[in-house]
Amino acid sequence: MGEELPRLGIATDLFDPTDAANAEAMLRPETKAILIEVVSNPTLRVADVEGLAKLCKAHDVLLIIDNTYTKPHGFSALEHGDDIVLHSVTKLMAGHSDAMLGWVAATDPARTERLGVLSASWGMTAAPFDCWLAERGLYSLPLRHRTAQANAAALADALAETPGVTRVVYPLRDDHPDAQRAKTLLEGNGGAMVSFEIEGGRAEANALVTNLDLAFAPTLGDISTTLSHPPTSSHRALTPEGRAALGITEGFFRLSVGVEPSDALITALQSAIRAATGR
Repeated sequence: MGEELPRLGIATDLFDPTDAANAEAMLRPETKAILIEVVSNPTLRVADVEGLAKLCKAHDVLLIIDNTYTKPHGFSALEHGDDIVLHSVTKLMAGHSDAMLGWVAATDPARTERLGVLSASWGMTAAPFDCWLAERGLYSLPLRHRTAQANAAALADALAETPGVTRVVYPLRDDHPDAQRAKTLLEGNGGAMVSFEIEGGRAEANALVTNLDLAFAPTLGDISTTLSHPPTSSHRALTPEGRAALGITEGFFRLSVGVEPSDALITALQSAIRAATGR
């Protein structure tokens, strides 16, 4: 949005999607589309999807939803006024970190057909082997979704009671700023992502990574649990002030929760947090 789209003559503005009024204030006569994630990475805020859908329809603007975090079993975007839905199949849908694919569809059949033509014209046609790997992974998606989501909820509650943890972010927890929206919009599907913050700074964060036997990766959606430290990975390009404005401190982590036994995950994390924070 900052480099490539301007070369094509496309301007973009950023807004807080938790309130449709923020988008309405930024609409211009030439606005063509609004793009949102249902749940944001890594702060797990829940977008005002219903308000944005109404706004887009009123102004004849396309609503494009990236549904990667919530996936089809957690949120059916096309049933909530969405015009175009995107998924990173690489992540939760394929689920085994062995395929590199994206997926897009639209409510308008003609637009969906056009998207297929563009994909072929731009050389983005998926490799057959990646498609086979992804299809294999999709067979287990309902099972992985249920187990990982249950693990995430249990892990969030356990972390909230862990000494050395100053904040836990999970959409269905009552202390989440969008908890009520998450419960209604997502119909009880809190997802498989949990973010948390530990005491201290970069030294304590490094100690946690060192003491925790989990894969360290900024990506998400593996069948196994992975750990991400946004200040040094996904959000490293932002200034410390920019990260702080989003609520991302040096001690902020995101977990992509897998299907391991939840008690084993809780024990491993609590032990590593104790070692890192001295608590």
